[in-house]
Amino acid sequence: MPKKALIVPALVILLLGAAAYRLVIAPATLDSVIQPYLKGEMANLSVPDEKTMISDHMIMQADGSPIRLSEMKGKVILLNLWASWCAPCRSEMKELANLQRQLGDDRFEVVAISVDRGGIAEIRETLAEWGIEGLNLYAEPTMKIAADLAGGALPTSLIIDEDGQVLAKYLGPLKWDAPEALELFSALKEAVS
Repeated sequence: MPKKALIVPALVILLLGAAAYRLVIAPATLDSVIQPYLKGEMANLSVPDEKTMISDHMIMQADGSPIRLSEMKGKVILLNLWASWCAPCRSEMKELANLQRQLGDDRFEVVAISVDRGGIAEIRETLAEWGIEGLNLYAEPTMKIAADLAGGALPTSLIIDEDGQVLAKYLGPLKWDAPEALELFSALKEAVS
């Protein structure tokens, strides 16, 4: 048999073998995706053991229109649940706004969802009073999202990839604009196709 006739079948076998290896033998774990960036403040993040997709909760946007979290796929999201009466929430709002201003674009967004009963109007007033600018306004005034995703504990933050998969979670305030946070979110957003 001529050597040229063996090249195509050999390439097909090689490519199939490489694909099988990636799918079966060496799939990327959640831990391996985010692990290199878990240092400094980000070392406090909790990485789920199993693949978890973000819920399909309905939230309200600044203009009062509803949107499902699942409709926000396609970009990396730092989802933060907060309330105006939560002192630890207030302590991290400036850092969340700084992170959004520095990295926010069509591949990354800080989605800070207030669970205050007053909705968007109360959020607008609260953030103005606190001197916070640069965050898009989102509300879920029934607090169901906080109960479901955080057991009611605030603040709670989830890092979600562009496919809607939860990569990490944290209960409590963090310095979201620290250099290691910027490095983490820059790397995640660069991976968005």
